[in-house]
Amino acid sequence: MKIGIVGAGLNGLVSALLLKKFGHDVDVFERSIEPRDSGTGIYVWPQGVQILKFIMNSGHFMTQGQAIKYLVTNNQRGQEVHRQSVNMPGLDFPAPAIMFERQQLFQLLREALGDDAIHYGAACTHVINRDDKAVIEINHSELKEFDLVIGADGISSKVREFVTHQQPYYTGVMASRGVLQFHSANLEADACQIYAHKNARLVTYPLNNDTNYRYWFIAYKHDLNYKALNKEELVTRLAGLPTELLEMVSRTQEKDMLTNPLKAMNPEKPWYKGRCVLLGDSIHGMLPTLGYGLTLGLENCFMLAQAINGNCFDDIAPALKRYESRVSVRSQKMLKVMEELTDLFYFQDDAVENADQLNKAMAEFYRLAETTAF
Repeated sequence: MKIGIVGAGLNGLVSALLLKKFGHDVDVFERSIEPRDSGTGIYVWPQGVQILKFIMNSGHFMTQGQAIKYLVTNNQRGQEVHRQSVNMPGLDFPAPAIMFERQQLFQLLREALGDDAIHYGAACTHVINRDDKAVIEINHSELKEFDLVIGADGISSKVREFVTHQQPYYTGVMASRGVLQFHSANLEADACQIYAHKNARLVTYPLNNDTNYRYWFIAYKHDLNYKALNKEELVTRLAGLPTELLEMVSRTQEKDMLTNPLKAMNPEKPWYKGRCVLLGDSIHGMLPTLGYGLTLGLENCFMLAQAINGNCFDDIAPALKRYESRVSVRSQKMLKVMEELTDLFYFQDDAVENADQLNKAMAEFYRLAETTAF
């Protein structure tokens, strides 16, 4: 099949690699004039790492990230409240969870795909569905014809306009992220550490223990009528947390920080229309409460490839319907769990101290992990 993918983000590149692996002719269109390599860190759960390994044909890519073994929740004083193994004992995933520098993962995927398959400065401005083809209008002028068009253009998806009327909503949470070289004996080398504060939540992961390269993420309730907090205001907002965490934020350079409002979207049907189909954040944007967004998008990619390559009919509709039926219900359940965890972490001041509530929500998250694509 000749397939056009809109969006050269992580999900777009993974989709292209996976479909190319199955023998399809793939072109990726990106509205930005250069590669998307901005950002800080990106977390991939074991399920997602397995999909990357399947695509890359080698485990070398794993050396470019930092393995994470535990998810640890701490209270404002830095005392541990909850510890969970990321590897999910009993589920036997033959892969670790890995934290990557986002730019590094982009580079690995681009190199594997080849620059000739990616067209930059090529914004999708319209999609036309025909009985036997789907047509992408590029920059309001050039028309490109495909057997299938995949919308992987994120939470602000243009392709989504031609599939569904669903729109993302602001969650009431603003987020700042940063990376730097930083070491503290209280920051673990193999764990995601979440620190609860009455005014915000701070999360930190190691990116590279050899160089003490570290990622942090701060989320806080915010009214969009006001400006987002700057670095100094973030430190003030987090007063009372262990001093090394405040120092970590203070020492981060502005050029290594990224701030944006967090949006989400309910993954309701339809996921496709005619020969145009959606995946990833373009249809199920979720809060990064447990960093599962990319992994769920990778599952979408794999399930879509399965449906397309297992289709025994000339008509592509049965394959897309099968894909939709598999991913929509699972994504709805996962989003519901993420909303519950987000409420616990960000909107209920005493929830982190209540281990029973947290354990119940985490148990449902891990139960859903049993129904992964792999």
